This record gives sequence, C-alpha cells and structure tokens, in this order.
Amino acid sequence: MKRFVILMACVALFTGCATTQMLKPEQHPELVAKENKALLVILRDTYLGGAIVFWNYLDDRFIGETMGDTYFTTDVEPGQHYVVVETENTCVADLTFEAGKRYFLREGVTIGLWRARTSGFSPVSAEEAVKSVKGLKYLELDPNGELKSIDPGVYKKAIEEYRADVKANPEAFKDMLQYKGE
Repeated sequence: MKRFVILMACVALFTGCATTQMLKPEQHPELVAKENKALLVILRDTYLGGAIVFWNYLDDRFIGETMGDTYFTTDVEPGQHYVVVETENTCVADLTFEAGKRYFLREGVTIGLWRARTSGFSPVSAEEAVKSVKGLKYLELDPNGELKSIDPGVYKKAIEEYRADVKANPEAFKDMLQYKGE
C-alpha cells in the first residue's frame, strides 16, 4: 500500500509540473494596450504550488500557462469574455473588455488534494501589478506549441458553477464584478 501511495504521488507531481506551451524570454513586454485591443495580464505572484501548471483560457481558447512567480499577457478583442483558469479545479472571471484598457488579474493558489488549486481571480491595480511583475518570470506562448481549447464539458460546467456562485453570493464576487480595467 505504501508503494502505491508513493507511486500515485509521483504520478500526480509529474503530470502537472512541466510547462509545455510557454517560453521564458529574457525581455519583459511593455504593459501597454493596443489602440484597438485590450491587454490582459495574468499574475501568479506566489510560489505556493510553484511547479504546478495552471492553464488559462479566454472563453474556450487557450491563452497561456502560469506556474509559481510567473505572469503572461494577451491581447483581447473588446467585448464580454470569460477568463477561465483550470487546475485541480476551475475558476472564472466575467469581464467586459474595452479597447485601449489594461486588465490585471491575480490568480489565487491554495493547497489541493492532487495538485495546487486556484482560489480564483482578483483584480490588481496597475501600480501594484507593475511592481509585482518586476519580481516575476515572464512567460509567452510558444508559437510552435499545440494550443488546445478547454474541454467543452469542463468549460460549460465552469461557467454554470460560476453563474450559480455569483447568484448565490454576489458579495463574494463584488471586486471582480465591479472591475473595469485601467
């Protein structure tokens, strides 16, 4: 039994520890939105669960991965979009993006059963985000990587659970629901 537990722990550890879709360039990007797009910056500025990869999606489209003390950016078409993070669980942010604005989201991390979990997104001020990214590793999508969409069933369930949670406890989502970017 002891060997089985050790084997399962190793499998869980190694299946979530390798970032496969991201590169680590030396140059950090300017955190400036294009005139006709919004800029989304996702920060994971804690090392808790550091080796565990979190997969991030805009609606159902893969946009990047985070690990401990990393961040990435992506351009977003204006309009309403769901930002989804997937790990042992999923969490969602519902935002209406405006062209020329920047949106800074922090991914919360908690201890999970098999791998780190996310406690969801929280908005971060531009001032705090700019300070934070100075101590983080910048990741960008590998243009040669295989970018997969989130499983449609997982996506549908995540959105349904998010809507139900907001309806049941809107106060817990107040900061995200009021966030309009900068």
